[in-house]
Parts: sequence; structure tokens; C-alpha cells
Amino acid sequence: MRAGHEPSVAAEGWTRGEFLRRLGGGAAVVLGSSWWRIGEAAGAGPLSTKVGAVQHFRSRRDLRPPAITVLHRAQDTSDGLLFLAPSSGPGQRGVLILDEAGKVVYFKPTTPNTAMNFRPALYRGKPVLTWWEGHAEAGLGVGTHVILAASYREIARFTAGGGRQSDLHEFVLTPHGTALVTSYETRYLDTRPWGGESAGKVIGGVVQELDLPSGRVLFEWRSLDHVGLDESYQSPGRNFFDYFHVNSIELDGEGDLIVSARNTWAVYKISRKTHEIVWRLGGKKSDFKMGKGTVFAWQHDARIHKGGRVISVFDDASFPQVEPQSRGLLIGLDYEQKTATLIQKFTHRPGRLISKFMGNVQVLDNDNVLVGWGGAPFVTEFAPDGSIVFDAKLPEGGQNYRAFRFPWVGRPARPPRAAIVSGQVYATWNGATEVSSWQLWSGRTAGSLTPVEAVPRRDFETVIDLPRGDRFAAVTALDAAGNPLGSSATVRA
Repeated sequence: MRAGHEPSVAAEGWTRGEFLRRLGGGAAVVLGSSWWRIGEAAGAGPLSTKVGAVQHFRSRRDLRPPAITVLHRAQDTSDGLLFLAPSSGPGQRGVLILDEAGKVVYFKPTTPNTAMNFRPALYRGKPVLTWWEGHAEAGLGVGTHVILAASYREIARFTAGGGRQSDLHEFVLTPHGTALVTSYETRYLDTRPWGGESAGKVIGGVVQELDLPSGRVLFEWRSLDHVGLDESYQSPGRNFFDYFHVNSIELDGEGDLIVSARNTWAVYKISRKTHEIVWRLGGKKSDFKMGKGTVFAWQHDARIHKGGRVISVFDDASFPQVEPQSRGLLIGLDYEQKTATLIQKFTHRPGRLISKFMGNVQVLDNDNVLVGWGGAPFVTEFAPDGSIVFDAKLPEGGQNYRAFRFPWVGRPARPPRAAIVSGQVYATWNGATEVSSWQLWSGRTAGSLTPVEAVPRRDFETVIDLPRGDRFAAVTALDAAGNPLGSSATVRA
């Protein structure tokens, strides 16, 4: 592994290997601002596969996810599936799991609500899926945080603590059975030095740690108590001054918090014991001398790696634009010399891609880096040398807050679905990851079904010819060894 480039521990307190093993290996546990508005708005080498903007399924007419176009076939990618939550463009809003070919593995619509920050996690040692769901305007969310078991049954839904709004920007489960979430508050302050009013409405960022499942606030940090308005690169707007804009929280190896603030262009290490700022990286008051290529602007998703000696950041550099293109960054931190040094940057090709908002960088288990381009409709995986090993695009107008790749084993509590249309049987099992083939059962009456030769699973929805004269059918999902996993109800032509 390249020095200074170690995958981050997905949840502090677990080793990366333990996290991935529990998440995707072996037997999965099955359990009962005015600047944007969400919802508006590969052998090596290129792959030319254009698809329609919205997908439709005969056996799941309730599901209409956006179609993903793979631009560069996966080659030498990290293990795992892709996790997205498209928040604009064609199709339904919702949480979406995809395979390497861009085909649907699982989709749960949340329309008319928007989902954000969809990813796997561990809760009480068991694999779960988590996301934020609600609506947002002017870059601030009002919604709830959701936890699903590996069976896709909802096991928790909660808001921020203390009567505060649940913001969209972060929801992280910790090894201690707690959740880190973002919120915000309003205070009226003198903003005249920045072109505002004597009693201007100021939005402050709030970071909370919540006990689960009670939702009790264990820790709360408020930016207005520690970060002055003079650190902001934003100006007061017509209605308010969103001077800080917290957009990520990370629990580091010392038990402190790493917090990214978009509008101060800075990342902060915050002591959980004293609430004080330990250091600033970037912005107007950086404690580190920023080396060539390390300065970021309007950034998102700051994550610590290699015992705090490396930090990854998504550098939007836009809205207003201050650099030619957005970048994923890996930055080395020297705490003795107080210097920040560029290790690697990742830019989309061809052309100069600019993301006006959102975005993330995930350091993967094989040392690759996955970049979700946020306001730009792309997801790209890079090798450590910066070469592209996977690239995909959402439909025109599509946005996605963060993109992730993780192993995942899903075993739905609900059974498979089947439908008969024009002499063909359509079979699906939303979220099932272990289906290798489908066994068709058919007959002229519902009570006379007999097995027909099994066919390989070909896509989210597999099409099977119905024998001539038969009018009733059911399907059984089989694993790679031919063992039955679940069966649909009997359907009629």
C-alpha cells in the first residue's frame, strides 16, 4: 500500500476489515441556502451504452428509478455495490443500490420526499442501511433519519434532538450505538460589517451526538459559540446569513470530531470534552500552512485516514467558482511542522467538471478512490495513480449528494414478485443479492404448477418464457448452489 494513503476506518472503533466482514461477508443478519433547492433543478476504455432516462419493470410497476449510463466499464475496482440517492432529474426520488453494470439491485422510492446520504453501516454490530429523508430549501433540510435492517424492514426513524430540525448533511452511526447528525439554529446579530443589517438573521451550524434509540442529546456543538462571522466567505443574503454551513462530521481516533464547513472553506477538529476547536485546516485562520494544490473552497465531506495524518476532501471550488474544476483531494497533515501537503488529486475527464454543490470522496479498501460529483451527475472510481477504472452518469438534470461503494448482503423479508405479460413471466426480488437463477413453476390451473427448467438471473427483472397453454405461474429464487431463497405468489395471465 502506498505510504500516506490508507483507507479510512468506516466507523471508528472497528477495524476496516471487521466492518466490511460484518457488512458484506458471510451470513448477513436478517432483522424484523438560496443557492440550491433539492428536487428542482468496462473492459478498459469507454462503453457506449445509452439507456432511457427512467427504468420501468413489469413485475414492479411501482418502481421508476432513474437509469444510470455506464461510461467506463468497471475494471480493477474495489469490491462492493454502489449506493446512491438521486435527488433530482427524471424518475422517482429514493435510495438506490447498483451493480458494476449500473443495473438496479435495490430501489426504495421516497417521493415526494428526497433521500440523501444513503449508505451501509453497522448498528449494534449488525448490517443496516441509513439515510436522511425529507425536503430542503436554501441548502437546509427538514426531515428524519432512517435505519433499515438487512431485510429492508425499517427499525428506526428519528429527528435531531432538543426540538431542532434534522438537517440533510450528515448522519453517521458510531460503534457506541450513537448517531452523529447535523442541525442548525437562528440568531439575530449585527451583520453590517459584512453588508447586512444591525439585527441580521444568522444561521449557525449545530453538531449533535444522539443516543439510540432514545434520541437523547449526548453532545451538542454550536458554531456561533466558537467560529466568528469574519471567517465566512459567504455574504448575508436577502433573507439570512448562512455563514458556516456544516456539511460533514467524522469521529476521529482520539474520540474528537472532524467537522467541515462549506462557507468558511475550513475543516475543524473539535474536542468532544471541551467543545473547543483544536485546529483549523484551510479557511482564513488555518493552523496549517497550506501547500501547493491543497487550498479548497466550498468543500464537502472531510474524512480522516491513517491515524489523522491524511484527510480526504471534496473540493467543489464553485458557486461562486474559484477554480477551473472540482477535485477530490488527499492531503497529508504534518502536526509537528503544521503543514498540509497534497498527496493526490482526482479530476474528472474529459473536460473540466464543476460541481456547484454536494459531493464526496471515499477511500476504498483496495486503495482506489470513489468520487461522487454531487451537483454534477457523475460517479467515478479512480486507481491510486488517478486513472479512471469506473465512470457512470445519471440522466440529464440528475444530482446525488454522496456516492459510496460497499459490500452488502440483502435478504428481503418480503417475497419475490412475478407478473405474466404477453406469454412471458417477469421475475424480481427487490434487494436480494444472492439470487443466481429463477425456477419457474407453471400450469393450466393454480393447483397444477410444475417446475420448468431454471434460468439464470439476468437483470433486476428476469424474463422467462411461459410454456404454451399455461396460464398460471410462480417463481422461486435460487442461490448459486441451487438452494431456494424465496418464492412468489402464484399469478395468472
